[in-house]
Amino acid sequence: MRKKLAAPSQVTDTPMRRSTRLQQEKTAEKSEPQRSRGSRTADILQPRESIKAYKKQVDPTKDPPDLPEVPSEPEAQLDVRQHVEKEKVLPPFVRLRRLELKEDPSPPPDRGKELEKPNVQWEVVKDQRARLQVLDTSKPPSGKAGHLEDPTTPSLERPVETRREPRQKSWTGITPRIKVPPMKKTEVSKLPSKVIPAQGIRKKWPKPNLYSLFFLLLFLILSISCWFVWKHGIPNSFILGYGPLTLWKSFATLWSEAEECDAQCSLVLLESIPDTLQFQPPSPQNPTIYQAWMDLLSGANSTVEIAAFYFTLRDSDLHMEEPSAKQGLDVFNLLRSLPSRGVKLEIAVNSPQSSEDDTDELVRHGADVRYVNMTQLTGGIVHTKLWVVDRKHIYIGSANMDWRSLTKVKELGVVLYNCSCLAKDLHRIFAMYQALGKEGASIPTTWPRKFAAESSLEEPRKLQLNGVEARVYISSSPPVLCSAGRTSDLTAILSTIEDAEKFIYISVMDYEPQCLFCKTERFWPVIDNALRTAACDKRVTVRLLIGCWQHSRQNMFVFLESLMVLRRKPLHCPIDVKLFVVPTEGEQIPYTYVNHNKYMVTDRVAYIGTSNWSEDYFLHTTGVGLIVNQSDVAPEAQSYTLRQQLVEVFLRDWESSYILPLENHWKCMEM
Repeated sequence: MRKKLAAPSQVTDTPMRRSTRLQQEKTAEKSEPQRSRGSRTADILQPRESIKAYKKQVDPTKDPPDLPEVPSEPEAQLDVRQHVEKEKVLPPFVRLRRLELKEDPSPPPDRGKELEKPNVQWEVVKDQRARLQVLDTSKPPSGKAGHLEDPTTPSLERPVETRREPRQKSWTGITPRIKVPPMKKTEVSKLPSKVIPAQGIRKKWPKPNLYSLFFLLLFLILSISCWFVWKHGIPNSFILGYGPLTLWKSFATLWSEAEECDAQCSLVLLESIPDTLQFQPPSPQNPTIYQAWMDLLSGANSTVEIAAFYFTLRDSDLHMEEPSAKQGLDVFNLLRSLPSRGVKLEIAVNSPQSSEDDTDELVRHGADVRYVNMTQLTGGIVHTKLWVVDRKHIYIGSANMDWRSLTKVKELGVVLYNCSCLAKDLHRIFAMYQALGKEGASIPTTWPRKFAAESSLEEPRKLQLNGVEARVYISSSPPVLCSAGRTSDLTAILSTIEDAEKFIYISVMDYEPQCLFCKTERFWPVIDNALRTAACDKRVTVRLLIGCWQHSRQNMFVFLESLMVLRRKPLHCPIDVKLFVVPTEGEQIPYTYVNHNKYMVTDRVAYIGTSNWSEDYFLHTTGVGLIVNQSDVAPEAQSYTLRQQLVEVFLRDWESSYILPLENHWKCMEM
């Protein structure tokens, strides 16, 4: 502990004012000779002398100078460094000095009172030779040595006080006797970053402005739009010229509650048998197409969507009354009454029509009829025959919307009840026809995602048809009308032929491996080659049952005879062809009495379509197909499968008395 030396002049019985004591010390110091600056020993002051060195810089008789503007951090450090080099004093401890103050030109009323207090701050000057360290009195002792700062950049910290605090002992044994007046916020903000104490700084987040909110909202809109296009494709309003209402509906359907897919479906095989055909029991007797159509229309609640080649349900096209047209008239009357019941009727039909009497009448009663000119779009026609009722029930088959198809033509189709999975998938195909029915519409390069297939050859729907497990999908033609994931009709037929292991039974009206309606007829052996390969390479039994009537083309029989040649030696390919004739009994109604079926069945798969088998129908004309695979069904459940029902119908016709050998095909022209 240092021994305090008391001078006789400094020891008094009564306390002395600080200003008087400073003035006496200043007078005494004037008489002392100036010490040599070169002496190292003279530069090292005792603690009391260091305080005296500060006191001699303070003149209490003069007004305190104004506080100058605090320079930036580099300038402040430079001034301090120059001041230290000028004095060349290296005290090991601490010294105090008064800051120069500059009065504000327009000080507040209490400004003078604040200036009466001396403005003092610590100036820490440290050296490697220092044995004592000056610590921040605002922090408690940690028991560790303080951090030594660079002597060339002394700290010029000025703590900000808002109220007077009791005197605290310095950890170095030195207690400051001069109180530091509080500083205003404006003065603190002018100090460099190293001068302002850390505890006085609070990190503030920048306030969001209008521009940042705008860009944030724009980013969210773009993100949602990109997700919508990725998920649902480009809305057809940008492709087919739809209005903004359609675009809004596309967004609205994203949040609409989707109906659950029905996995339990009821399937019924349908037929139209002309009254000139008599099949005796126990041959199959299936429900009629007329009955199924009437049931679908009578039970419709919300929508009925129909795609057809033409509409002639009434006998008005004959300009005469025909008793057999009554069934067609019944169907027409139910269709006409749908809008009055609150059921939306939507129709997509081929254009041009030979007679628009029926469609015009339906439009007058509230139906939405779209005429699709496929000749301009693809060079073909709309040959599809499908129904979608309430997005739950569907019909696919060979029957046109013609009264003849119900009574005068041999037709085959299928209806599925309570099968929303396939109904929604078939609706997407119908929606494409409806979109192409708008004026100025064109086929897009890529169909929007809203038309994407929900079933395909690679990913069929796993359903239960009449309680029996099945894998089902819907195909479409032509390829330009196949949206994402859709299996083309031609691909479905070829895959079914290739998948067969035992037999392939085909019943169609026309089988001609060439382009029928091209400007130049050309050979098209795609399906023909598949059948030859299956019969000759895999030894699969192939049977073709072809319609024979007065409109049959002679070229078709030439291709059929080329298949029959494969039966001869040395190939012995199991291929057989027969013609099916529907008796006319002398009636002269045009386009009647023909086997209009379009189906194929193998030992594994059943296929029901709407197209004739030639290049035009698969590459240019619209059509759909229903493919059902029930190959994994147990033998005891085979009788309930669609595949088995089709086999029975085919064998009934194949072995009936209405068969004509291929070599007698010339008789078809006489019917």
